[in-house]
Amino acid sequence: MNPRFLLALVALTACAKTPPDVEPEVVPEPVSNVRIAPAERPVAYGDCVEARRRAASTPDLPVDRIPAILVAKPPALEKLPAAARRKDGSAEVKVDVLIDTLGKADMKTFKVVTASSPLLANNVKAVIGRWTFSPAELAGCKVSRVFHFIANAPARKK
Repeated sequence: MNPRFLLALVALTACAKTPPDVEPEVVPEPVSNVRIAPAERPVAYGDCVEARRRAASTPDLPVDRIPAILVAKPPALEKLPAAARRKDGSAEVKVDVLIDTLGKADMKTFKVVTASSPLLANNVKAVIGRWTFSPAELAGCKVSRVFHFIANAPARKK
């Protein structure tokens, strides 16, 4: 074959357009199945109906004031048996419980998050229902909210 002919053929092939029935390869963008919920507007001060609705739907709702212990009688972790402690003498318990608008623990919601001994969890469960709390507040309204209780005893010094 003639070298000029081959050169012309290569040049024409390189400059040719993609045929219309062949689509160029398109790399799709990664798809995320995450839906971002629209941010809720703040609760208007004194709108207790809305404050309580939100608290009921989200028990761990950010609030203006979280529940606080007012009276802790009988105290938790008092006179624990040695079996309730770890070998090094330490002990730890974390529980969650819903505090209602009257400042009482709703023991149906009591949940042990962690406990170094079942004895500790039982001790806290026996006393926390008798305590008095200040309820959580949102927009000037008393609302129910989860209270996170944590207690620990340090290890014995060696």
